[in-house]
Amino acid sequence: MQKKLLAVAVASALAPAAAMAQSTVEIYGRANMGLDQYQAKGATLDAGNVKGRLRVFDFGSRLGFRVNESLGGGMRAFVVIETGVNIDSGSGNGQSGSANASTGFWASRDSYAGIGGDWGDVRFGRQSPFYSNGIIMQAGSNYINQAMDSAFSFNGPLNSPSGRESNVASYNSPTFGGFNASLSWGPGASEGNAYTGTGQGKEQVYAITARYSGGPFRAQADFGKRKDVGNVSGQDREGWKVGGGWSYAPGSQISAIFGNIKNKNIQTAISVAGFGTVAAIGANPNADTWILNWEHMMGQWQFIVQYAKWNKIKDLTNDPGDTDAQGYTVAAKYFLSKRTGVYASFNQIKNKDNAFYDISNGGSSSNNGTSVLNRGADPRIIAVGVMHNF
Repeated sequence: MQKKLLAVAVASALAPAAAMAQSTVEIYGRANMGLDQYQAKGATLDAGNVKGRLRVFDFGSRLGFRVNESLGGGMRAFVVIETGVNIDSGSGNGQSGSANASTGFWASRDSYAGIGGDWGDVRFGRQSPFYSNGIIMQAGSNYINQAMDSAFSFNGPLNSPSGRESNVASYNSPTFGGFNASLSWGPGASEGNAYTGTGQGKEQVYAITARYSGGPFRAQADFGKRKDVGNVSGQDREGWKVGGGWSYAPGSQISAIFGNIKNKNIQTAISVAGFGTVAAIGANPNADTWILNWEHMMGQWQFIVQYAKWNKIKDLTNDPGDTDAQGYTVAAKYFLSKRTGVYASFNQIKNKDNAFYDISNGGSSSNNGTSVLNRGADPRIIAVGVMHNF
């Protein structure tokens, strides 16, 4: 990605002119726009169907600033401020018409300040523990509009421990022999809330990510936990995933991710019409998820194929069956230049009768496509788009 670097001289009024520090400010961004068609048909109950609609979409457009300053002795200071912008509407809403927390206000995407050196770095701000798959899979993050590589965070019956998270502190290690790691902590919903210590939970988020990249091989492992969700003591969300990839040619990769999402000690029962309560208060529903990925460069063409499998939900109070689902992505992108590409993509989730997973990243789902009332509906997005990075 070509970026514009601006050299900015920064001088302290308390220091002599010869001791001026030098900062660099990098301005970068992305415009990702197109036309798509969303629908979710085949629901177990007719009222749960979502009729098709044609939309002009914006997916992940952004404007960012990166600041770096050398402090001497191998130390550096840095700031990242990245803001999601909806070029299609100028608002903070996603394609569903509902609010999308990653757009519409300054620093809505990953944004932080930190200090680093040979020992790694520490960062404070809005970050994405557990959420990202790094270089293992990034079709829906950096290549097209949407893809199954975000399956661990799609809307559905189970909630992920973390997505893009506000108020996070992290330590990020240097790379040794191809290995590096990140440790993250955040106060979650306990931010700004008084804690009495008498029967009141204190929500907190913990995450660890380990990465390896050496030659054609890359791997990543993540664990995340949101403790005392909603400040309810003992109600937790946990998730883990491990992935590996083989880059067999420049820009080409085969990779896979496997993991589990668990909602522990739930305090809101889940019921299904005609069946009754499937997950009572105190239950620990969880499901395994698989994602397979193939991306291939051929000249100026990039081809992407992904498959996701949500296994049946385990540890239910009463199992109604048919709680599993499958998802597919097929896409082709043609690079007009290093910075600009046009693409066509197809995304489909096939829910069994009692599953209700939905394509949700970037606010691309329907307002009512993420409820048990919509179980059995099969979300589908067909899109053509253009992405320009600068």
